Amino acid sequence: MGLVLLVLAAPLLQVLLVNRAPWGGPDLVTLAVVWLALVRGPVWGCVAGLAAGLAADVTPPADGTVGRTALVLAAVGLLTGLLSGLLSGLPPGRAGRWPAGGRAGGAWREGRRAGGVWPAGGPPGPGWRALLLSGAGAALGTLLQAGAAVALGDEPWASVAAWLPPTLAWTVAIGAPVGALLLRRRPAGPEPRPVARRV
Repeated sequence: MGLVLLVLAAPLLQVLLVNRAPWGGPDLVTLAVVWLALVRGPVWGCVAGLAAGLAADVTPPADGTVGRTALVLAAVGLLTGLLSGLLSGLPPGRAGRWPAGGRAGGAWREGRRAGGVWPAGGPPGPGWRALLLSGAGAALGTLLQAGAAVALGDEPWASVAAWLPPTLAWTVAIGAPVGALLLRRRPAGPEPRPVARRV
């Protein structure tokens, strides 16, 4: 529930707090979407990216193409959630729910995933995996937003080149450890679902 509220409040917090800082700051909207996608999976990430992106697109000072951020963040949420499930060895329907100890039932064989993703040394531990996923999702979101701004003509490349390095550094530096912490604190296994009874 807390991450959903953060996704809804992130565009406002971005405009009121982060954008006014003289040293730059992280992209809070991207971070909120990535964190929710890591914790809840690709569907939640995609929906959160669409909602937060639309809110960010219309939050003053809205000066770009409406829907640009929504499209980018929906794709980032979907990809981050899918990648989280893929690297944890879970089937796509259970992506985002990491099993206890970072290993899925029969998916791991002799220190390697069944698909052969990892080198002979075996997969990194759950902490490193979470850190890499969070950082990669945060970097992907920031870079795709910059690319979309240039591609759609909303900002010239010189302007993007000025704000991209500090924003990317802040976003990855904050996003990776917090995302890893969120994944490590989450209980393993599927979430309990209410049982529907037929009458």
